[in-house]
Amino acid sequence: MKVTPSPMTVRELLARLDPFGPTTEGEELTFVADPPADLDIVLSVLHTGVRAALAGRRWVGCDGTTGRAEALNPNAPIPAGITLLCVEGDGQWDRIDPTARLDAPRLFAPAPGPSGGR
Repeated sequence: MKVTPSPMTVRELLARLDPFGPTTEGEELTFVADPPADLDIVLSVLHTGVRAALAGRRWVGCDGTTGRAEALNPNAPIPAGITLLCVEGDGQWDRIDPTARLDAPRLFAPAPGPSGGR
C-alpha cells in the first residue's frame, strides 16, 4: 500500500525553520544556521512563501494557463495550475521547477476533477 505524505504548507515549513533563524534581506531568505538538507526541495519551492510570512506581505501565485495572479494562502498547499510565485512587491517571479510536482507532491493541491474548478 502506497502512503501519501501529508501536505506541507508555508506555515508548517516556517515552524520547522524557526530554530535556524530565518530572516529576509531584500528579496533573499537567509538563515543564522543551515537548515537540514531534507528541507532543500521544500525550500526551493516555498521560499517565497516563507519570505512573505516573515515580511508580513502577501504571497502571490500566477496561473500558468490563464496568467491570472492571486494571493495564496500560507496555510494551504499551492493551488493546481500555479507555476510562478513571488512576494508582493518583488521585482520578478520565481518559476516553479516542473519536477517539483513529482519530487514534492505534498506541496501542491491536487488538480480539480473534470467537472470542478477551483
